[in-house]
Amino acid sequence: MTESTPVPSPAGPPAPAAPQPKPPSRSAQWRSGALRWSTGLLVVFALGLGATWLAQVRPLQQRVALLEQERASLQASLAELQVLVAQMEDVRAENVGLKVAQAKLAQSTALLMARVGTAQAQLVLAAGGEAQQAVEALEDADGQLAFLEQALAGSQQESVRVLRDRLALAVQEVESDPFAARRDLEVLANGIETMEKALSGG
Repeated sequence: MTESTPVPSPAGPPAPAAPQPKPPSRSAQWRSGALRWSTGLLVVFALGLGATWLAQVRPLQQRVALLEQERASLQASLAELQVLVAQMEDVRAENVGLKVAQAKLAQSTALLMARVGTAQAQLVLAAGGEAQQAVEALEDADGQLAFLEQALAGSQQESVRVLRDRLALAVQEVESDPFAARRDLEVLANGIETMEKALSGG
């Protein structure tokens, strides 16, 4: 008696197919795209801030620091000259010369301090600081120009009046139109520099 070949048992039910992944919904695709665009815009914004700092804010900070040093030096010289004037009251001829020199030095100091205030306002606007800080710096500068306007006469007095008008215009624009204010402050800074050269005979 021969062994019979085993009959294969019928196969069971087929295994269920793995579910196909659902394609991403339109809202998910939109969120993903928006995230990529937002990230790109943030990177561009950060690069713009860095470029502004390097191109405008940093040079202005250095300029303000140098002007502060010049102002301190001139104020020290003015103080020394005032002491000399007091000591030379009995020597009339020399006293007159010293008073003239003192007046010129006071004018130069006022112009320099006006430049410092203008540069500080430019720095605040370039760095996106508080408008009130820029206005306060410009008010200090205007006080120095007002002193100079009273000290001078003729065409020089008129030139200072023009500078004060430009400064007043910049103050009005600081909050409403900072870009225009920055342009007017640049014109003001150039005008003060020209006035310094005129007073020094340069």
